[in-house]
Amino acid sequence: MASQQAERRGWFSHGLAALAISALGLAVAGSVSLTTSAEPMAAPAPAATTVQTDPAGAVLAGGTAPGSTAGGGTVPGTPAAQPSETLPTDPALVAFTRPLSVVDTTRSVRLQAAVVKERAAQRSEELAKSAEAATQAARDAGGAARSQELATNQRATREAAVKIAQERLAEAVRKRVAAETERQGIQTTDPVTTTTGGTDLSVSVAAGGGSASPVPGAVIGAHFGQYGSWSRYHTGLDFRASYGTPIKAVADGVVVYAGNSGDWAGNHIAIRHAGALTSMSSHMSSMAVSAGQSVKAGQTIGYVGSTGRSFGPHLHFELYPAGVRYGDVYRAVNPVPWLRTIGVDVN
Repeated sequence: MASQQAERRGWFSHGLAALAISALGLAVAGSVSLTTSAEPMAAPAPAATTVQTDPAGAVLAGGTAPGSTAGGGTVPGTPAAQPSETLPTDPALVAFTRPLSVVDTTRSVRLQAAVVKERAAQRSEELAKSAEAATQAARDAGGAARSQELATNQRATREAAVKIAQERLAEAVRKRVAAETERQGIQTTDPVTTTTGGTDLSVSVAAGGGSASPVPGAVIGAHFGQYGSWSRYHTGLDFRASYGTPIKAVADGVVVYAGNSGDWAGNHIAIRHAGALTSMSSHMSSMAVSAGQSVKAGQTIGYVGSTGRSFGPHLHFELYPAGVRYGDVYRAVNPVPWLRTIGVDVN
């Protein structure tokens, strides 16, 4: 008997537990169903107002507007009001409702217009820069062409002026040489009085006696009257020769000067020849004769060097006509005709 009662109490306890669990499951299911099926509720429509009119058709206070009924309906033929999206009034449902979206179309239009205007301004700036670059390039090209044209014209003018000056000088030299040659004639003796170192030397040079090349080969490196960076006007002949080459007297004569006066000629020797002509050999490294000494054609008078204003070893040879003191360089004459007359071949 006692066991039966205990068994009944166990079944009763299990039943109560099952009922409690069932009740809890129904509560959870109800809450889930309420959550998933929640929908926004439309706000109640405002009460309609009755519009009364007088016999003339004017609307009186308290009446219902035309096209509406007292129950909130609409008069046939009147367009129905469009539903509007509203937020729920129940606070418990606000969290489950999508908020109304607000789109400012006016702002989008203004932004697009501003972007278009900015891009147009950038394009205009780029075009302006390109035009300025093209204009500057054209100016530079024009300026360069103009400068080149001016430089060409100036160079042509300078070259023409130099050519004219050279032609005039050459013509003047030719006339002077011709006049002096005609004046000199042929003389057999020439009494000479000159001063060297404060001593008067009276010499008489007889014609004849042969001739000799001043240096072996007598190759001319620079001619009389020639122009160059080394000389504005060459007053003699430059014979090519290496340092130390012996220098010979080209004809018989008397040494009227042997020394170094400290000027462009360096160590130099002047010899008076027949016909009152005077030859001068310059830039010597050393001298082998002295003033007042008589020399014969072919005799060594010194050695090739580069003293004075010289740009390398060579023999500078000058010729002065009668009545002209040696060293007066711009009165010197071309030695080639005289050398050939006495039998010296120059190349």
